[in-house]
Amino acid sequence: MIRQCSIGVITLKAISKCSNLIQLDISTNVEISDEVWTPLALGLPHLEELDSSWVFGMTDAKLALLFSHCHELKKLTIDGHKQITTSLFRKMIVYLPNGRRIRSAQYAPRLQYVSLQYCNDIEDDELWEIVQLCLGSLTVKNYYGDDIEYSLPDD
Repeated sequence: MIRQCSIGVITLKAISKCSNLIQLDISTNVEISDEVWTPLALGLPHLEELDSSWVFGMTDAKLALLFSHCHELKKLTIDGHKQITTSLFRKMIVYLPNGRRIRSAQYAPRLQYVSLQYCNDIEDDELWEIVQLCLGSLTVKNYYGDDIEYSLPDD
């Protein structure tokens, strides 16, 4: 756990070479630049848990890179990010030619938990739809820390 300290570029690049790393907590680090984020996202294919809460400069593009390359990711805590939007999570849905929607097998396929507390640009209604599509295999905490829950469909 590397928390509440500013870590240099060299250290974070070294961490990106730990390809078997499964858990990383870099929360409350001052800033993670693209120069560091890209090697982390590309170099940690077995990462299962990440906490990057309150890291300055986190964007949809940075997290999309993570979702596209860290297919083992199960738990993501990204509290306090002001630039994260719901569009990041829309890519979890694949639209089939027949109009059906399914969960992506390539983009965050194993994601089970996301905490989005204090993330301003997240729409609960859209996340609710994604949670429903995932049939209860995904738990999302919204801005206030409330769970966006799966509900059984009415027959």
